Order: sequence, then structure tokens, then C-alpha cells
Amino acid sequence: MRRLWSLLAVPFALLLAQCTTPSMENRLSKMEAKQDSILKVLGAMQEKHEFMAMRMGWRPPADTTPKSIPQGTSFSQGSEKAAVTIVEFSDLQCPYCAQTAPVLDSIARSYPNDVKVVFKHFPLSFHPQAKAAAAAAIAAGKQGKFFEFRYKVAPHFRDLKDSVYLAVAKEIGLNMDKFKKDMTLSPEVGAILDEDMQLGRKIGVEGTPTIFVNGRLAQDRSFEYFQKLIQQAKSN
Repeated sequence: MRRLWSLLAVPFALLLAQCTTPSMENRLSKMEAKQDSILKVLGAMQEKHEFMAMRMGWRPPADTTPKSIPQGTSFSQGSEKAAVTIVEFSDLQCPYCAQTAPVLDSIARSYPNDVKVVFKHFPLSFHPQAKAAAAAAIAAGKQGKFFEFRYKVAPHFRDLKDSVYLAVAKEIGLNMDKFKKDMTLSPEVGAILDEDMQLGRKIGVEGTPTIFVNGRLAQDRSFEYFQKLIQQAKSN
């Protein structure tokens, strides 16, 4: 899309650099309108591509190259000495992330000493509540209950809104005054989301959920798949 924009922009810029007659100005206006129309179509195509990726359930390409994924300020659950680290790039409004949530919760509970789960935010552009939900989860994390919130809110991915966040926060026993203050999409939260998104793109994340196990891209999302990898790591 950027390349096409460049191709369109060069001749248009050259025309603007010339002296123009009224008829030429009219032609330029028509060209500009047509150019805007083309760009809108391209934008719609990109959104449709992202939407179809979500509908079909984005699956990562085969890539066994280990990635360096710093935890940074991301929330984690499990032992810091775990043999297996699972990093999930996720969007709280993504239906497939909602399906994966209970699997990772079960893995973390079943292997508390052997696995560490790290959550990275990757809110998709066509999910209007993704960033607000991320902000609410981060607010819960400030009270030590990020994952409790994340797993409780997962079944509500279709109807995410402030009332849902407040209900989940109350259910898991958060200080409601503090939560309400912290759940806003502040510059601080925006910086966290941007950092995770940039890291994700750097290591090839294109959709959600994308999961890495000890730096390697996971090829499945089942309990049995993660269990097998944990058992292999423990035996080494």
C-alpha cells in the first residue's frame, strides 16, 4: 500500500510543482478525488484482510527460529525459575484468544513450578474495545490480579464495555475506586500497548493469538501440545 501511494504521489507532486491554468486545476481536483478514492479502497482491502484473518482463526506460518522476547514490564504467572516460558501476544476482544485463555490458565495451574506465562498486548485495529479492555486488565494488574481479570473477562469478548470490566473487577475483589481511576486509556497505558505491538511486529506477529514457547513459535494451542513441550523440557 505504501508503494502504491508513492507511485501515485510522485506524478501528482510533479503536477503541483507546475504553474496551472483553471482547466488544469479542475483536472488536478478530479485526480486528487480519484486518488483519495483509490486509497480508501486499499484501506478497506487491508481491513478486510485483517477481518478475514480473525474470522478464519489466524495460524502462524511454520518458523522454528527461536526469538528473543524480553518480558519487560509485562505481567506473568508461574515460577521465575520455570523450565518453560510461554509468551502470548493477545487481544482481549479476539474470539480465538478467548478460546485459548482457559487452556493457558489450566496449563499454569497444572504446572505452577514448571511454566511461566507472559502476556503481551496486541490489540487489533478492527476490535474497538481491545485497547479499553487492555487498559482495564492493566488496572487489575496494578492490584496483583492481571491474570484473574484476563481469564474472567475472556468469555465476554463479544460484549466488552465498561460495565463488564467493573463487574469482573468487583467479582475478583479489586479496590473499585482505584480500579476506576486506573482503567482509563492513559498515555502510560498507551505506551505499554505500543511497546508490546512494536515487539510483536519485530518478531513476526501478524495476528492473535500468537504464542511462543521458549522463544519458538507454537504450532498448536491445545493443552496436550503445551503439556508435551513442558514434559520434554523437564526431561532435558
